[in-house]
Amino acid sequence: MKPKLGFVGLGNIGEPICRRLLDNGYEVSIHDVDPKAVAKLSDTQAQPAESLEALAASADVVFLSLPNSDVVEQVVLKDGGLGDGLSYGKVLIDTSSSQPASTRMVAERLAGSGVDMLDAPVSGGVLRAREGKLSVMVGGEREVFERCHEILRAFGSQVFYVGGHGAGHLVKSLNNLLSATTLASASEAIILARKAGIAPETFLEVINAGNARSYSTEVKFPRFILDRSFDDGFALDLMVKDLKIALETAAEIGHPMFSGSTIAQLWQAAAAQGGYGSAGHTSIYAFLEGLTGEEQ
Repeated sequence: MKPKLGFVGLGNIGEPICRRLLDNGYEVSIHDVDPKAVAKLSDTQAQPAESLEALAASADVVFLSLPNSDVVEQVVLKDGGLGDGLSYGKVLIDTSSSQPASTRMVAERLAGSGVDMLDAPVSGGVLRAREGKLSVMVGGEREVFERCHEILRAFGSQVFYVGGHGAGHLVKSLNNLLSATTLASASEAIILARKAGIAPETFLEVINAGNARSYSTEVKFPRFILDRSFDDGFALDLMVKDLKIALETAAEIGHPMFSGSTIAQLWQAAAAQGGYGSAGHTSIYAFLEGLTGEEQ
């Protein structure tokens, strides 16, 4: 018998993850503060839950896909929240990009009731979420990870155990720090190449045949930037949040982040001064165009 699942947060990533779970034969109860998000799954066997507490009471494993740690804490720990419905032996899996310290606190609170928790943030974007080919980085007790591995494989083609509670969320933030760095650097290089009379398409073809290639140059530029759609499904504000998580964790343990701090300031400027916060994160390219006077 497959465990019964609950899923809270049906946004750009949450919805396709939930669909993958349903496609793999899991019974799933769903909840979102936005009724329209719930309605998007009306073409499936997903069952809307009356409340967070009811969802948690009916499920063996509950997934979260939420904007940030503050929302996670509220959904789990508030009166009438998931914590009131979770009981001994159940598992909470947080696929959000959350702060490691918050994750450890929530895990400790749940452990008092015999509830296990995994932080299992994902990487790969909306396209790979739809294909069930996300990379999943998991923190928590290894035994709980092993127990939930098959479920995670429903939406993750690569599933990694990276350490204790909060380790998954730290790895995710560092992953996005590296992603933000390559995207910003590639954007600056391509803008300069274009200014010098080299077609962006030609420049990318050369780069992707050499050792400077990256996911940004191989996927993000062709799909979201060259056509100037910037509709990558991951808001620039969310990238800024993940960079903040990485730098805050570094500060907590007294670890310097020289280039990371500079990159974070660039992205923060795009969100604040450039007004690109709610746009797709690939719009960092348009922000850098504006700074260099190369807007198209």
